[in-house]
Amino acid sequence: MLLATPSVALVGRAIAQSGVVIRFVVPNSPGTGTDQVARILAPHFQARLGAASVVVENRSGASGVIGADIVAKARPDGTTLLLAAASHAINASMVPNLPYDVRHDFTPVSLVAMLPTLLVVSPNFPARNFEEFVAYAKTRPGRVTYGSVGTASTQSLAGGLMRLRLGVELSNVPYREAGPLMAELMSGQIDASFNNITTTIGAVQAGRVRPLAVALRQRWPSLPDVPTFSELGISELQASSWIGMFGPAGMPASLVERYVAVLRESLAVDEVRTRILENGALPEGSSPEEMKRFFDSEIESWGAVVRATGARLE
Repeated sequence: MLLATPSVALVGRAIAQSGVVIRFVVPNSPGTGTDQVARILAPHFQARLGAASVVVENRSGASGVIGADIVAKARPDGTTLLLAAASHAINASMVPNLPYDVRHDFTPVSLVAMLPTLLVVSPNFPARNFEEFVAYAKTRPGRVTYGSVGTASTQSLAGGLMRLRLGVELSNVPYREAGPLMAELMSGQIDASFNNITTTIGAVQAGRVRPLAVALRQRWPSLPDVPTFSELGISELQASSWIGMFGPAGMPASLVERYVAVLRESLAVDEVRTRILENGALPEGSSPEEMKRFFDSEIESWGAVVRATGARLE
């Protein structure tokens, strides 16, 4: 005998009546773009779902594998959700022997936001613009350093893309967290970084790092003088990260639908959109089907970059 799927309203009432605690598992450290957006959304999910609380749980490490594995092995009852970045897709080709299947052990819920990549250099770096940066690096192959958070990240692979597209050989310096990276970039211990606007915007506005280019179709509103990679004629470097919401495999469709509705309602609030934009992210929102197609395309496209650059997890 087949049981009827609970309606969205019934799912919402069940969450409210049970007084559950919902976990947003963020496989990154506090202060990162994913973490900031998760903390903006958490109180709105709590209010709209009637949950006892929605907590952000940072489970960083192993390029996001630790946090993702927690969600992959959780019960598909809607109390444990993953807010992952692009590394979740990159890990499919970068990390050997993953403890889960990225395509089959998760339920795609929605694309939450895009995290545009910003190329910045330390304040004393001699290049004043992107063209000068390329010219300087070409005369010093392997001597210009760039920091990235993790090896399996868009930040790390952006350097590989520069080698493939422009013949520029940079040296990657991977960090576990964004804080030490930014500190050493601002002090000149490393030369550059391909980083999310969320992580760098404060330092840019304070004049402690210099922005050279941004991975967007249009210029970022608060950085009107910073050209896009497309404007510079190298749209192939549009290597931006994103935030996606996933549940464990087997989440009921009605529950997924409920969370999609709550996310859209939350992103429609002016205060929420403003805070997300001020933190350097672009609010999105999508259907589960759109999220699945997007995620599959990210697995394929970044897999091609990993194979072409020969990138390996360190």
